[in-house]
Amino acid sequence: MNRRDTQIWNKGFRKLALSIMLRGCGCCLVISSLQSNIIAEDSLELLPLPLPPESASELIIPEEEFQLHDFHYYSGPGSISPFAPPVQYDHSVVEEEPPLFSELSEGFLHALESPAEPMAHLFEHLLCSEHVEPHTGLDRHAIGIQPVPDRPPLLLELNEEFLAPGFLRQGIVTPTGAIWRPSLWVFGTFRTGINHFENGVSPDVTEWANRLDLFTQLNLSGTERVLLGLRPLDEQNNGTRQFSGYDFRNSSGLDGLNDQIQTLFFEGDFGEIFPYLDPYDRRALDYGFSVGRQPMSFQQGLMINEDRIDALTITRNTLNGNGILNYRGTFVYAWNDINRDNLTGPNVLGNDNQMIGYFTETDIRSSTINADFAYVWSNSGADDLAVMGLSAIQRIHGFENTYNSSAHILASFPTNGETNLAGQGELLFHQLSWTPHHTNDLIFLNTFWGIDQFTSASRGPLGGGPLGQTGLLFSAAGLGNYGAPLDNNASNVIGGSLGYQLFFCDTREQIIWEIGGRQDTDGTNDAAIATGIRYQKALDQHWFFIMDTFASKRESIDPGHGIRFELQSKF
Repeated sequence: MNRRDTQIWNKGFRKLALSIMLRGCGCCLVISSLQSNIIAEDSLELLPLPLPPESASELIIPEEEFQLHDFHYYSGPGSISPFAPPVQYDHSVVEEEPPLFSELSEGFLHALESPAEPMAHLFEHLLCSEHVEPHTGLDRHAIGIQPVPDRPPLLLELNEEFLAPGFLRQGIVTPTGAIWRPSLWVFGTFRTGINHFENGVSPDVTEWANRLDLFTQLNLSGTERVLLGLRPLDEQNNGTRQFSGYDFRNSSGLDGLNDQIQTLFFEGDFGEIFPYLDPYDRRALDYGFSVGRQPMSFQQGLMINEDRIDALTITRNTLNGNGILNYRGTFVYAWNDINRDNLTGPNVLGNDNQMIGYFTETDIRSSTINADFAYVWSNSGADDLAVMGLSAIQRIHGFENTYNSSAHILASFPTNGETNLAGQGELLFHQLSWTPHHTNDLIFLNTFWGIDQFTSASRGPLGGGPLGQTGLLFSAAGLGNYGAPLDNNASNVIGGSLGYQLFFCDTREQIIWEIGGRQDTDGTNDAAIATGIRYQKALDQHWFFIMDTFASKRESIDPGHGIRFELQSKF
């Protein structure tokens, strides 16, 4: 290339750069072609583009004038346009017909979606908030760089802040070769609420209840920490919890103040604590472990759902091969604070109970499979119980939509005869949810079938029965004595729930409407049905408001109802 060619190249690109700068950073240009090897001074045509707000004084093109045909599309060599030509529909293309099974099954699910739209319009008027819908149209102006919300700090952050930008501090080298960067965080959740609950079975409740979950976490490294948790406003006593507040029916105060340690455990990774034992990472010494008082949940709370249990756990993770993307196995031994699932009443603290178990999670291409086993025994041997569970969690790609599915099969086997704490039975449980087209909402359909007297291995005082995962109507509030509107025990019963979760005001408000029921299968005439609504609104980065209400009817029992108001803060 001679000097004249070089000058022409430089002049052409300078003009192009100047044009781009004048049109602002919001423009997206595509150079369609460069004729031969030289760009002439007048061979590059820049078509008119909308200006960004900074340059156009927030000019917005009226809706009636914002039509794609008003802009020039790419019309030949030397033209540049950010707008693609519209795609013409080809009527000769034959649309694929859905298989019969997809047409029937997805047609049924599509029919369940029909109440969602009128419900969204109804609550839009009641809440005076806009229903959240996805927007796919072209913006009429550039939105520019948006500010990032400030990071809400924890109650206390020493040495290193939680998820804050900056440089890592110099670590401390331990004698084992590990590098620790100690930091201390204090965080928690505060809940306060007014409850009114009448279901025709449990004692009526009208109360003010409070709960504080306060945690102090000492971080040593990315894998080692010590966690201390207290619940000073509600006290655990023989399988129940007493919340601080006021009982309006008896006109008396409720005292749940205590200094009990709710959580205290250390967790870490053996290979990270002793890196000198395997400097080249060849011996597979990465065993995670935890020891102390800790919460525990397996099979999504169907098998074990404890808020505190004294246990030792050892975990081997990141095993793969032969079609397995990742395998995780956890051994558990628990020796204290084991609450038992009670078939005839509230869960009770087991006497001298111990538990061992092995719990696995296997990721394959199409699913995540959990296979778990637990055995609980006592010195007396009266309530010994073996529990097994198998589940598969996956995304199902249908013809019309994509669905979230979680299927569980569990079974319990008493080894020394059946009791109210050790029953023989099976539980089939399934959760299905999906997002309807052109919305951000969620619809869920959860079903269950309890055969005989299925019993969980361990359940906390507030955990209720195994069916709490079915929905709002089957789960307690976890604050005061506001229980589950529908019984959540899994003995000789079939049932389910259907719910609609709708989002408003840029997802800062949401409504969940749910209907559910259960039918006994042993002829005890204990069927029940209920409907309920939850409203939730974010007030700021820490506080949000919750309102729950329900109405229920159980065979041979007067109708039940309840309502609660709660303020919750996460700090």
